[in-house]
Amino acid sequence: MSDFELEALKLKKLRELQRRIANQKSQQTRENPFKIVENILVGRGKEVLEAAYNQFPEVAKAVVEYLARLIKDGKLRGELTGEELYAIFRTLGLNVKLETKIVFKEHGKVKSLIEKLKED
Repeated sequence: MSDFELEALKLKKLRELQRRIANQKSQQTRENPFKIVENILVGRGKEVLEAAYNQFPEVAKAVVEYLARLIKDGKLRGELTGEELYAIFRTLGLNVKLETKIVFKEHGKVKSLIEKLKED
């Protein structure tokens, strides 16, 4: 191979590398912070997050963006439970109201409190 061919090959590789880096950066900016946080939520985490979005949309959005940044930076690893997310909102002074149900399990069946009281 001549020097000219080597230089052409180097330029081709450099352009390809630059294109890959540009694609990665654009893909990172397109990632939805809500989806990033939603992927690490376990238990009632999604329920808490949706309730927070419905009741306090601006604050919930800011919290989600901050959590997503922590996840991307590797400072927040592992899973985030609903209780932990609820505690974050409580620490910020937000009382996120969640739907609460009382259920009974008898003989492999789940019954609500109303159904249980009707039986007795």
